[in-house]
Amino acid sequence: MVPKVPSTIDLAGYELPIDTIGTSYLYELPNQSEDASQSRFFRTTRSLRGSRVWEAIEVKSREEPTPLPNARPVVLKDAWIDSSRLTEKAIQTQLFGDIRAFAAKRDWREHPLLLKFDEGQKDMLGDLFEGDKFENLFLRVSLEYKGPAKATHEDEDRIYDAPFRIKRRGDSSTRTESSKNRVITVFGEVCTALGDLPTLGEATDILNQSVVALQLMMLAGWVHHDISPGNILAFRKKEDVPWRVKLADLEYARRCSNDSNDRLIPPIGTAPFMPCEIRAQRRVMWTFLTRANLIYDFQHDLESIWWIWLWLITSRLNDSGRSQEAYRHVFINSLDEDTGHARKVIWGGFCDYSTSSHTKLGDVFSIIDNLRAKLLDLCCQNKDTSNSVEDNYERYSAAHALFQESFRSLKAIDNTWESLALLKRRKFEAHGEGQFGSQENAPQVHSSCDIRRTGTKHQKAQRTTAASKNKMPMKTADEPPTVMRATRSLTKRKLDEESPKAVDATGPRMTRSKTRLARSEITEGSSSRALPTKLKTSGPLKSSTRTSTMKRHPTGDDGKKRARYAR
Repeated sequence: MVPKVPSTIDLAGYELPIDTIGTSYLYELPNQSEDASQSRFFRTTRSLRGSRVWEAIEVKSREEPTPLPNARPVVLKDAWIDSSRLTEKAIQTQLFGDIRAFAAKRDWREHPLLLKFDEGQKDMLGDLFEGDKFENLFLRVSLEYKGPAKATHEDEDRIYDAPFRIKRRGDSSTRTESSKNRVITVFGEVCTALGDLPTLGEATDILNQSVVALQLMMLAGWVHHDISPGNILAFRKKEDVPWRVKLADLEYARRCSNDSNDRLIPPIGTAPFMPCEIRAQRRVMWTFLTRANLIYDFQHDLESIWWIWLWLITSRLNDSGRSQEAYRHVFINSLDEDTGHARKVIWGGFCDYSTSSHTKLGDVFSIIDNLRAKLLDLCCQNKDTSNSVEDNYERYSAAHALFQESFRSLKAIDNTWESLALLKRRKFEAHGEGQFGSQENAPQVHSSCDIRRTGTKHQKAQRTTAASKNKMPMKTADEPPTVMRATRSLTKRKLDEESPKAVDATGPRMTRSKTRLARSEITEGSSSRALPTKLKTSGPLKSSTRTSTMKRHPTGDDGKKRARYAR
């Protein structure tokens, strides 16, 4: 038995016993039995997200932290969320209940959201409704523990939600403190992220399945709100079976509503894949911002799918250096104006990047670009009404139909693109995902404080790390000395050595002009020309001769402006 060592770090939870065992952590989840009298224990085996998301195994007890018989690896997520928000298990329970309620309707096939769906798509949905098969498209929560609320400050344990909101026009509220709950969530399946799949064909198939999962959410009236490569996972029990999608991270999922309060929610999502309208917080008519009311709707989730698809074919393929360079400024974790302009150029179709695409993609790029043009046209058909969600049902249905049409078009062309290998994830890759679907150096979920505050601790740490990497390495004793750069202090010391009488207590102070005069003597090491013993200087200007204004004269014949100081 491995001896138990008290935890030397506080994982911000005084109510939850957590011990360290070597490099692992032992989590105790209380009240997990039917009578809420027993605990379950999980020992972490490796970090998946880099912070508080672990692959773990269930163990017998705190005194005997050995795996249970037939125990399988699970994912354990340790996070703090606002007390006003639902936990992921609660969100998932409500979502599944709403999907069941929709499937229970006798006339669900006639729903306006399915207006543009063909009978084959409706049959597929009907098959998923039977026996709750639709649950297999989501990463399901196995266990969950929610601790008591704790008051926090703005920058304390800011994991998933901002403790304050954006101050808007007419809103006198400012950043405020909030209370948070610690939530330990256990998922029963360890998955592979979309960007870590071996080939483009497999990743595209998972994207197709994720659109089906979004169709189910749409029929239930829900939007995901944070579609990214880190939240689209793939799972299979054996290597000889196809991958199956697992849509994850429902922390920000909510019902799509016309409520005016929902319109004030700040942009939330992963910056490289965030819909253009959500980034700009304005409705877009082609490429122009309008004053139409903006809510996060069902088509926004699909637009994130499109950006992920573009990211796969331009930035994730082997031997795609030209396209990676062309799109490098698009897929970066930033909400600045330069990145927004680059995305606007792409989304508006103002620049043709097809010439830089991978040579073996064939017609794949044109299919994706045609999808973009049609989605943009649908955005311009938005009906800005007081009941905009229901009034735009036809637009949402058409958007989903366009994706299904695009995936069918891929099957009709040459399939050589399917075997194109994706880049393997690097340790500190900008958009490289971990096993759980989040990146080790991941694009972060942006909230109000991420947009309005640029000096966060994380960003300051990044700047400090970058600055330290640019420092010159220290020289060893065996390395030969290099020519020293001429500085003011070095020049003064040189003058002292060469002409000690020139610089005394009453001598003139060192100036930039003297430094420049002495620079050549120091850097070239020449002794043929002696340094001046004393440079003539004019004394300091009398206070009566100084002036704070300068009279400018018209330009002379020689084209140069002349100025004189009043004396």
